[in-house]
Amino acid sequence: MSDLPQGIDLPRHRDFEGKAAGQWLRHGFLLLLTIFVLAALLNAFGAKPQTEEATAAAATLKVTAPERVRGGLLYQARLEIHANEAIGAPTLVFDKGWIEETTSNKVQPEPAATTTDPGHLKMRFSPLPPGRALTVFIALQANPNDVGTHNANVALYDADEEIASIDRTQVNFP
Repeated sequence: MSDLPQGIDLPRHRDFEGKAAGQWLRHGFLLLLTIFVLAALLNAFGAKPQTEEATAAAATLKVTAPERVRGGLLYQARLEIHANEAIGAPTLVFDKGWIEETTSNKVQPEPAATTTDPGHLKMRFSPLPPGRALTVFIALQANPNDVGTHNANVALYDADEEIASIDRTQVNFP
């Protein structure tokens, strides 16, 4: 007499005879999940900020922001302007990759004026005398339905004259 419940076959249910392919398939899925988690821990899917700098005679522009973001991610961009010469109307001009399908939660300090034209957001700040610096913090959130690569260029203008620009690309993951 067997102590096993009715319908249980030890070679089939305990030893998985005839199910070797299924076992390897399960192990493969577990391995893929582990690789995915390790890639996320190593910042393959974004959030680590990158710093880029553009230098000109009149000023230096430095941008620190992630180049890869995940949908729903709250992140911060820091833009630093160091004036070597007087800048009467420092204006940051952002490509649409910064604003399209992205929620801007806060800009600090607040710009004196904000305008748009097709494909750009423009933020004008108070004049900067030589030797002064302005640091702008922008709190952003990537919308989950925005997937793909976007131009996220930013330029520093004095009114309508370009001083420095940085070419960036941002990748949005689901």
